[in-house]
Amino acid sequence: MGEPVSASQPVNTPQKGWWRRNAVGLVALAVLAPATVGVMFSTEFGGYISGRPSAPIEVAAEATADFAGASWSLESVRRIAADDPAGQEAGLPEGTDLVVVTTRVEPGELDEEGRSPGCIVRLDELDGAGGAVLRTWSDSAFSAIDHDTADDSSSYCDTELTTPYRLESIFLVPSDAGEHLALQVQVAAELPRYLHVAVTAPPAS
Repeated sequence: MGEPVSASQPVNTPQKGWWRRNAVGLVALAVLAPATVGVMFSTEFGGYISGRPSAPIEVAAEATADFAGASWSLESVRRIAADDPAGQEAGLPEGTDLVVVTTRVEPGELDEEGRSPGCIVRLDELDGAGGAVLRTWSDSAFSAIDHDTADDSSSYCDTELTTPYRLESIFLVPSDAGEHLALQVQVAAELPRYLHVAVTAPPAS
């Protein structure tokens, strides 16, 4: 058995010298750790924002916008209810409308391979004219809806088309969707900016 520790013998304790020698490093760690986390978060968040549509360019329905090397202008809007003859022929589900948006696209600047801009389109429902976005719908061009695109139009942004053409986009929306809508036109190279073209399509009475 070891000898008992007497009151006169010092008990082993952490030496104060270690804390003194490392004080500067500890303070630096306390300062730099939150800053490092902040930089990492801001970098990740910045990358997330830059890769998604978050900076709309508002365009009035009657205006033409130059964007992504092409000019874009709204030509027409149609809204077809499920119980309309055209809606029945297209096989629209009950309680839905089909919104058909035709946009004129005039390519101006082609890429290195001689192609016009590709795009993704979506349709927003707004809380009144110029209001906040309530709901968003994706393009229904490849859905089971039996809608024939007009002969002089394309159902998608065709990068092989280098002369002016019509882009006919279709969206299946609930029949209770309001009349104040906006067409999103997204081009990958331009994100986070995207066109937000005002569209008015009153529900069928």
